[in-house]
Amino acid sequence: MPELPEVETIARQLRRRIRGKTIASVRVCWPRTVAGNRAEFNRRLRGMTVARVSRRGKYIGVEGADGTFFTIHLRMTGKLVKDLDSADRRHQRLCFTFADGTKLHFVDARKFGRLRLWPCRGESCPGLGPEPLRSETVRRVLKKLRTNRPVKSVLLDQTVLAGIGNIYADEALFAAGIHPLTPAASLSDAQQWRLASVIPQVLRQAIRRRGTTLRNYRTVADESGENREHLNVYGRAGEPCFVCGAPIGKIRISGRSSHNCPDCQKMRSVTSDK
Repeated sequence: MPELPEVETIARQLRRRIRGKTIASVRVCWPRTVAGNRAEFNRRLRGMTVARVSRRGKYIGVEGADGTFFTIHLRMTGKLVKDLDSADRRHQRLCFTFADGTKLHFVDARKFGRLRLWPCRGESCPGLGPEPLRSETVRRVLKKLRTNRPVKSVLLDQTVLAGIGNIYADEALFAAGIHPLTPAASLSDAQQWRLASVIPQVLRQAIRRRGTTLRNYRTVADESGENREHLNVYGRAGEPCFVCGAPIGKIRISGRSSHNCPDCQKMRSVTSDK
């Protein structure tokens, strides 16, 4: 599933490509792609001039000059492309045609992605936690945690921090030297500081590399993300750690795979890192 760096990359490319353009028509190829009232979605978007493209967590927001606002959630396999290739054509779920003749296609092999019209931008994406791109913000969130859930599970909880997924949770915990099963409430001050420092770094580095392409993710410009070759633990089970040489481990946490180095990320007592 595209995470914050991938969605931010797509949002930035969309700003360059569609801002200022007017939507001439919307063609929905699979009805459930649009959540809510599809007729209202089509009516409001037809003739809308794109004034702003934003990102909130893993959602892309598109706002019209008239205040019309809708979100795009790519979920597992959704992507936005300006041109369709033969493989994409059979998975096309929606197409925007702009007044200048250009198009933007929403392609989604698994059909989990959704577009939704909202009353206004301020009412969209309810329940999301703060953005994790500033260390001060992450630090405040970590200090308030009172749950004994594994810290990996907490990082994946979008109501706690918005936008972090499996890839970047694993990478951030490795960079901070924290075992993913560590109870969130037991994080020491030093561990909180380290994690709050590395989360924005890991995310911003991935944004600069246009995200991580493992299978389906492509940018609007049909580019692959370049971050995969920089991953330290995610997807490297059994391979040697770049730091200590120990084999990277893989465990299940809350039904999700989790990768870590058993030597660099040892479980510590609550008081050992104070």
